[in-house]
Amino acid sequence: MKVGYEIGTGEEVEIKPSHLVATGITQESGKTTTQMALIKRGKFKAIVFKTKIGEKGITEGSIVPPYYKDEFDWEYASDLLEASRKEKLKFERAWIIKYSKTASNLLEFKKNIDDALVSLREGLEKNVLMTLQAYLDKILPELQYAPLSNTLDMRDGINIMDLERFKEETQGLIIRSVLREVLKRERNTIIIIPEAWKYIPEGRGSPVKRDAEAFIRQGATNNNFLWIDSQDITGVDKTILKQVSTWILGYQREINEIKRTIEQLPIPVKDRPTADNIATLKVGHFYVATSDFTKKVYVQPSWLDSKTAKQIALGKISVSTIKPPETLSPFAIVGMQPQESPSVTIDFGPIRKEINELRNDMFTKIQQQQEAISKVYAELYAVKTQDQKIDEDLIVGRVLQKVTLPNGVPQFNKEELVREIISKMPKGVGNVVYEVAPLEKIQKDFLEAAKNKILSDVSTLSDEEKKALKYVESVGKDVSNTELITKCFYLAMGGSSATKMSNITTKLKNLELLEKSAGGRNSPKLKKRIKELLEIHGATDQEIEQVYNHILMEILVK
Repeated sequence: MKVGYEIGTGEEVEIKPSHLVATGITQESGKTTTQMALIKRGKFKAIVFKTKIGEKGITEGSIVPPYYKDEFDWEYASDLLEASRKEKLKFERAWIIKYSKTASNLLEFKKNIDDALVSLREGLEKNVLMTLQAYLDKILPELQYAPLSNTLDMRDGINIMDLERFKEETQGLIIRSVLREVLKRERNTIIIIPEAWKYIPEGRGSPVKRDAEAFIRQGATNNNFLWIDSQDITGVDKTILKQVSTWILGYQREINEIKRTIEQLPIPVKDRPTADNIATLKVGHFYVATSDFTKKVYVQPSWLDSKTAKQIALGKISVSTIKPPETLSPFAIVGMQPQESPSVTIDFGPIRKEINELRNDMFTKIQQQQEAISKVYAELYAVKTQDQKIDEDLIVGRVLQKVTLPNGVPQFNKEELVREIISKMPKGVGNVVYEVAPLEKIQKDFLEAAKNKILSDVSTLSDEEKKALKYVESVGKDVSNTELITKCFYLAMGGSSATKMSNITTKLKNLELLEKSAGGRNSPKLKKRIKELLEIHGATDQEIEQVYNHILMEILVK
């Protein structure tokens, strides 16, 4: 894989595909841009996790749904406890094994803990279980109710798994599941673990750590590689780092981290860079160390031409003058001749401050929304697992108030009445529950919820996604991405058009608004999806048709 050009000589630098570490201060070193460029030039499939709101470095790729599979064992439970306490286990492992024996998943494990805490006296064992209980109370609501996929659906190139809305604990479990699935079933795939100090920490366990170690030891057999993204080396598990053969080390400011960066370079002491060399590295400038060489390199971004990149490495062009292209680019319309238009210069200076303020406000609102969603997950989980207790005397009293008897004297046995009432109540898990709504009312509530679900999914679509959906529905048969590009959007064929259409159809497929055939064509599914959601709750053909027409006429029409 081409990395870029050596500083000073301008010679092209290449590395072999391998496990890799990239370090450098976030937004000041260019390590994310470096990794994106290497993936594109290496023609790998890659999974990138977005774990922070406002992540800027990941600018292109296919959004894929978060993947999670609940695979449980006592070692997994130990990792959870170490992660929650942020310290290594000592003698507590025996208790973990004890409560994991009869559990096949996290929910059963929590039930074992909940049951044990009822009878345990104060002591160390109870404290350990309470810690685990609190940790599970954090992650289980999201794992139970969040829209997680049970299949890992990847495309060629960069696949972005957006985990911004999840708690850190849940993010770790999702990353663990992806590591396991790729190791078992994929080839030629790169997994990038961000903020490695958090997910593969030194000196204690985490849900990700054990599987990351297995991946880095076994993955290269199938050309699967782990790339570690970290601001610094401190705090990252050294057992895993020892397996890495390619290091890309960028700008650091803290003196101890500067020393660690220098010491990591496998060259004679006399040839090593000075502290000033590391502290003055520019954006995109890195020391690249492999088993074959150590060089100071300007890493060529994927969007920058080779001639300019080489000029930067030779010092003839300042890297500060290089800016990434605008996100939106012009496109040609088939059948129209280009026309000359006057040159226009726009000064964005006066509005840049307002744009930044709007952007910050947007991320604040996203954060508030995610906190609200987490509360909803927690409430749903609490409703599902809370004790449902019944005051039997209250029920009997209410029934007796409704019974009219001669002289007000009941002519039946009270205990028999209690047993009869209780026998008519459906049983919940471990507790008695009862339903006060008639079946017809419940069915209508579910029907309304199903309608709102499909309407909500469609309302999240962009104008372009709605346009593509409307075209597929109007044609009524399989449609290729090429047809959508040329006949729906009237665009010229090209890489940017193909990427754009792939992202649009992937979003529609993930929402189950269209289907992908074996040949990669797009089949209409909107009406089928509506029928699947509504028919089970007793919806008539007329109601299904009404919802379908409502979506087409009220939402998809601009």
